Amino acid sequence: MIKFFRKIRQKILIENKFIKYLIYAIGEIVLVTIGILIALGINENVKNKNNIELRDLYIAQLTDEADRNIKGLNYHHNTSIEILKELDTLFYILKNKELDSPKLLSKSQRLISTNEFKPIMITYENLKFSGDLKLFDDLNLRNSISEPYETFKIVKSVEEVDQKGVSIYYEHYMIQNANFMNISMSNSNYGKDTYFENTVLARMVTLKQNRDAYANSIESLKKLKNTFAELKKQK
Repeated sequence: MIKFFRKIRQKILIENKFIKYLIYAIGEIVLVTIGILIALGINENVKNKNNIELRDLYIAQLTDEADRNIKGLNYHHNTSIEILKELDTLFYILKNKELDSPKLLSKSQRLISTNEFKPIMITYENLKFSGDLKLFDDLNLRNSISEPYETFKIVKSVEEVDQKGVSIYYEHYMIQNANFMNISMSNSNYGKDTYFENTVLARMVTLKQNRDAYANSIESLKKLKNTFAELKKQK
């Protein structure tokens, strides 16, 4: 193609037809410009297509990640509810001064049961640190993606408060008064003093905070999944 244009150019110059050459030159420039614009347009379309495919891949991976995190959160949420039921019984015993009840010792063991949710964040971290979050050009959608992962910080915070209380109780009270081999052979005052009663009440508060934090994260992840489902319907 280049040789073809060159031959035409040379022929016009030989014939000394300057005006024709000028018109030809302008036409050649226009054709080259059009060719460049077409190439750029094709490249842009390919780039957009690749970005859409990458975004869809992220959506699929984030949905899978949400499902796995919901499963873990549900486990800890249900565990918190189970422990709270045990502590409700313990609180009832203490409130009614039924200190000789065998349940006082058996239920007290749940005071050292703790939760530790370990979130799965591989896809989200790749999305954030690679800069690919810009693939989601809708600001509301970006916020919808980030929001569930922000709730994990709250989960970790309330878990740490709860675990710290358990650690203090274990080190400064239970290990000194309880018989781990046979709980019924524990110190006669074990579970019957103000320290123990306050521990039960404090633990009930922190466990409820855990339960609510798990529920909030689950709800946020479900909302994100619904957002992705709506996007899929719009295609």
